[in-house]
Amino acid sequence: MIDMPIPVRAIESDAHGQARAGLPETALVVLAQEVILRLARWGLDRASAVPEARPVVLPDIETFCAALIGLDPHRARGMIREAHAEGASHEDLCLHHLAPAARRLGKLWAADEISLHNIALAAGRILHLLRDLRDLAPPFQPRGTRSALFATVPGDHHVLGVTMAADIFRGEGWDVDLRLDRSEVELTGIVQRGGYPIVGLSAASLSRLRALAQTIAELRRAAPKILIFVSGHIARVEPDIATRVGADGAAWDIQGCRSEMERLHGLIPALMSAR
Repeated sequence: MIDMPIPVRAIESDAHGQARAGLPETALVVLAQEVILRLARWGLDRASAVPEARPVVLPDIETFCAALIGLDPHRARGMIREAHAEGASHEDLCLHHLAPAARRLGKLWAADEISLHNIALAAGRILHLLRDLRDLAPPFQPRGTRSALFATVPGDHHVLGVTMAADIFRGEGWDVDLRLDRSEVELTGIVQRGGYPIVGLSAASLSRLRALAQTIAELRRAAPKILIFVSGHIARVEPDIATRVGADGAAWDIQGCRSEMERLHGLIPALMSAR
């Protein structure tokens, strides 16, 4: 159960056969679908482009997929680490490992060859791997360690809470850039250019789960070193939302947000120097 807190924990039974509380099955399907489909699209445009001159470490996708849905919670991570040790870059691992595996898993799921449990487990492990991969990305220099981007999840029009939070944090010395009603593409561009060490995403309800998972996956690819924080009512109705969507922290009330932001702030020096 080590790496099952993401979507799978909600459909796993405990040692006594009792169902665990968590995301409803429909929400799990949405989350797993979005993670797999979003990652499956990575690299498709690059595949039709002129191949790179340098050699690329290519994995055995069938073996990697088996690791993503297998019993050993550490096998997929070990394969990624082995590929990196053999010369695969952060981009290689995203485009030539995670993306093809997601495409293969999506086909297996569509053909009913793997179950919801399998696809949810794979989605959760991929989200964990995306977080692990930031340790392999080049160091970055943030605009300021006490700076953050606060934004609503695309399509979410509940802006009062995140606006008030931005004002409160500014009053406490944070440099907060607030962006409302921006698309996923716009947010990705803002994060790539902005050098924000922390990105706070606000979502009002589980109806925004698909948009939240989609945005986090894209932000992880575009800016792997960032720390992602989830707030809003979704964090109240789903206490484990951070681990379920691959974020680094979550809280719904202002005191919880303060504590989490300070905790994430303490992680920034290590992220700046990690390689």
